[in-house]
Amino acid sequence: MTSPPLPTAASPLTSKKVAAVLNTNATATVLTSSQLPSPPPPPINPSTSISINIKPDIHIAPVSLATDSSFITSLTNLINQIYTDSERGFWNIDPFTRTTPSEVREFITTGTLAIAWLPGSSRLSIGELMGCGRVQLLSPTPTPDPWGIEQRNPDAETETETVAVGQFGCLICHPRYRGCGVGRDLLKFAETWAKERGAGKMQVELVVGDGWEHEEKVKLARWYERAGYKTTKEVDLWEGIPELGPLLRRGARYRVYQKGL
Repeated sequence: MTSPPLPTAASPLTSKKVAAVLNTNATATVLTSSQLPSPPPPPINPSTSISINIKPDIHIAPVSLATDSSFITSLTNLINQIYTDSERGFWNIDPFTRTTPSEVREFITTGTLAIAWLPGSSRLSIGELMGCGRVQLLSPTPTPDPWGIEQRNPDAETETETVAVGQFGCLICHPRYRGCGVGRDLLKFAETWAKERGAGKMQVELVVGDGWEHEEKVKLARWYERAGYKTTKEVDLWEGIPELGPLLRRGARYRVYQKGL
């Protein structure tokens, strides 16, 4: 069997399943010009970081942002920098291109990008962004989709399962606001969003070490478990997401978590 072509740092993985599983709540330094957690990112200057709770103002990104090239580029670079820093050690390419401007623009135009904004802000500037995540509906079997945003769920527990499942991925937090509960509030927003659209479950996915522990992945797994998520599937990454197999530096497994809504 021929191995799939090896993606490079300049050619991101665009598979919907791959995009969903590259999920992190880690932080990293922002690139001024411009979705996996490693050795902790460089420390942030205490004078510029915020350690108290700020209640973010969370909304689905307005479609108008899809035409703001500066915003799209800056957000793309923020996501890619965070994923590169937070997953270093898993992959044999560096930097790791998690997403592209066209994919970020698609998240916005399809109404599936949730953004946590600074309270009272204009909700239009990258400088006002506290974090973000992609939320969507997965349909386990072909069903009518009045919202036009359902995707087939490759991780459905059974072929006859008919409950729609919400999926949350590409979770990032701006380094300035880590520890402020931004990830928690984004996850709650995503769960509510999915439930209002008929989802009976919420799903998140992780790549985890196989026979070794990645410190940030362990933290993230425990974070989801504290939020009520339970493992429903775990397989070798080569089986779960074959496209990622050739990129591995070390053994890894694909883990699916779900929670009833």
